[in-house]
Amino acid sequence: MQKTATGDDGRESPTTLRAILERLRAPGGCPWDAEQTHGSLAPCLREETAEVLDAIADLTENDAESEARLCDELGDLWLQVVFHACLAAGRGAFDIHDVEAGVVEKLLRRHPHVFGGAIAENSGQVVANWQAIKRAEKQGQPEKGLLDGMPAALSSLDEAMEIGHQCAKVGFEWPDLEGVWDKVQEEINELKTEIDKKDEKGIEAEFGDLFFSLINAARLYGINPENALELTNRKFINRFNYLEQETIKKGINLKEMSLADMNEIWEEAKKHCNCKSSLKQK
Repeated sequence: MQKTATGDDGRESPTTLRAILERLRAPGGCPWDAEQTHGSLAPCLREETAEVLDAIADLTENDAESEARLCDELGDLWLQVVFHACLAAGRGAFDIHDVEAGVVEKLLRRHPHVFGGAIAENSGQVVANWQAIKRAEKQGQPEKGLLDGMPAALSSLDEAMEIGHQCAKVGFEWPDLEGVWDKVQEEINELKTEIDKKDEKGIEAEFGDLFFSLINAARLYGINPENALELTNRKFINRFNYLEQETIKKGINLKEMSLADMNEIWEEAKKHCNCKSSLKQK
């Protein structure tokens, strides 16, 4: 039975998310919602995903405000999932119950150490079992290259991480951390060479090689570079805001300050504005 609530005007409104979306898309509902397609909603899905990640980056556990923000952003993301399922239900393809049933079945199948007789004493064994099950699921399907089928929506940074992660599965990996830092230094030297040559395309290519090496160095340390860069961006923004506020207090125009004077306040900002997180890549 569809749950409803009575508003101030006496009209009944549905209270479940699925029922609300069905009402919005029905004749006499919301013209915008009725016009949406999977394609038109894709930017919304990317935006809401980014806002969830932003809320996670800002999360302080047991802090009511940041916990509430994460809850709110997860709700917005869940809306996108239900909206896509609603579109599919409208054409008779599947509905939200099928989505849930599919992921439940997958989780049961891929956790035989919990729901079956397999053994996994640590997370490494869990991952190994998971990969073996995925390979078994794909038996009979056309063979794909290891790096084929990268999600198109991945950022270049995330794609670099995933490339390194996939290659590591077959042993194409630096033997130790010293090796990856040797590679980073090699890329720095090659970048400097291209800069000396003033070769614009060469400089661009070597910057890419350096970024790729640094991203995969982060992977080997168990660090998510997206999170690390986000934290640095926020730290810089906080410190620059402090710099601006201090100049306003002193009645100074920032554009008229010397770099030395700005650096003096910047050092103060470093003491007052810190941004740390324990977020790590799973």
